[in-house]
Amino acid sequence: MLLSLSPVGEISRIKAIWAEAHIMNILEEAGIAVDCEVYVRLKTYDDVLIVDVNGKRMAIGGELARKIIL
Repeated sequence: MLLSLSPVGEISRIKAIWAEAHIMNILEEAGIAVDCEVYVRLKTYDDVLIVDVNGKRMAIGGELARKIIL
């Protein structure tokens, strides 16, 4: 399942990320990597997700959320 399709209020584990190497590096620096848990806190009307990862809250755009596999 894609992160963009994950229901609000659910904790999920990331299984894969289908992105370019430089995007993967940015995500890893932010704490988003394979096998980490993501809690979807909010979905906005324009596909932006507010998620909690490793005790940090961050926003992920819809295009990037469709590249993260749960």
